[in-house]
Amino acid sequence: AALYNYEFMKESTNITFDEYSNKQLYDMLKKIDPKTSIHENNRKRIIRALNYYQNNNELLSKKEKSNSLLYNAIFIGLTTDRSTLYDRINKRVDIMVENGLLEEAKELYDSNIRTKAVMTPIGYKELFEYFEGKLDLNSAIELIKLRSRRYAKRQYTWNRHQFDINWFNVDFDNFNNTEDEIINFLNKY
Repeated sequence: AALYNYEFMKESTNITFDEYSNKQLYDMLKKIDPKTSIHENNRKRIIRALNYYQNNNELLSKKEKSNSLLYNAIFIGLTTDRSTLYDRINKRVDIMVENGLLEEAKELYDSNIRTKAVMTPIGYKELFEYFEGKLDLNSAIELIKLRSRRYAKRQYTWNRHQFDINWFNVDFDNFNNTEDEIINFLNKY
């Protein structure tokens, strides 16, 4: 929204649809938008589409999308090969555990706070399962690593489809090499 010429419509109604199943919501959406491309299990997007229609009497799928940049921007992305990325993610989780993630999560667990902000991010929910005896500690930590790797993969996919990114491989042994490569690239503009 900060980069593209998006037009935001004023919305006065925001229905949560909590009492409806995914199937019921999808059926509601299909009645107003038979050609919807939203998947039946994507509850968030279905609710967004229904609320958009309720507020604007227009299908969300018909809303014009702006690909017009507000600024002259160059998108830079840092990347590495998948095995290096996954190894770094695994080590980062180990460091988080060494630096007190378990104690932090236990304190939060004991406070009985179960808001979306606590239960959505990777880390707490897996350790909560450990505290409840559903997982042993090693399994909980491995699950944190697995979900972190999957999240990183989804981030790459999303960014590749959203932006025209110029990707640069990171030289972890000498980050100055990465900086120099990017600066040389930018100097060509």
